[in-house]
Amino acid sequence: MQINSPSYLTGIERSGIGKDGVFCGDYVSLVRNSTSRLVGDMTRSALGVHVSSQLTAESLNHGKLTKGQLSEWLYTAFYLLDRCCLPLMGLAAKQTTQIEQLKSEKIRDQEKIIQLQNQLIEKKEEEIKVVKDTVVSELKSYSSVVQESCSAALAPQKIVSAVKQVNQDVDRSRNIIVFGVDEDQNEKPEQKVLAILDKIEEKPQISGCVRLGQIKPGVVRPLRFRVRSQDNVYQILRKASTLRNFEDLKKVFLSPDRTVEERVSRKKLVIELREKRGADPNHNYVIRKGEIVRVDKT
Repeated sequence: MQINSPSYLTGIERSGIGKDGVFCGDYVSLVRNSTSRLVGDMTRSALGVHVSSQLTAESLNHGKLTKGQLSEWLYTAFYLLDRCCLPLMGLAAKQTTQIEQLKSEKIRDQEKIIQLQNQLIEKKEEEIKVVKDTVVSELKSYSSVVQESCSAALAPQKIVSAVKQVNQDVDRSRNIIVFGVDEDQNEKPEQKVLAILDKIEEKPQISGCVRLGQIKPGVVRPLRFRVRSQDNVYQILRKASTLRNFEDLKKVFLSPDRTVEERVSRKKLVIELREKRGADPNHNYVIRKGEIVRVDKT
């Protein structure tokens, strides 16, 4: 039995399936159509077969089929398997590996996000503890005054002082001090601060941007500005060290708004830090949580 049909591979050979390593819907459609025509002709040519699932080698082994027809079917099956199916299966396996890698990367990113969130929670707890300790300290002081002199302790000044101190600490916690910014006669401090924050890719809402201290010849006064939350302060100070990467900002640095006592304590730590670095140049020392610690150089 001779079946006159167009070449099963027409269109597939022109498309170049398996040569460029691309897996697309058009290629799948071409392979599916060619396979469907091939199986359809084989089903119609087989003896006692009505659907393709009934095809067997015995059903095709009869004298009505020519060697030419069988050769065409064999070559078509070989072509579809070797040059279409196998390359597409290989590409699918590669994409599966890439998907697994992306899943692993996403899991690592999520773990890093959770770690940063935990660090932020710890930072908030530390700030709350500072406020709590301040209130407890002032109330203890007030209680001592009561024991020494009831008449003096009954005055509300101590309570007012404690509440005022707490309010000042909380309010100061949203401030940032900027050192090393050139001072001009008709400057707009807020624009200078926003330009610096833009360099570290931070765009918080700021207010109260002013120079601190009196004008003195040859002295560049620091800038102070306020953000909306302590989270903003933490995020900005965390990126502040990257300012040294900009030529025009190498002398600019940011710090928290410290009290007089905190500034004195910080100055002592800085002096001690320089001494340690000079005495032990083979190791790196930094100030961390009010203490000087040694860290490994990277």
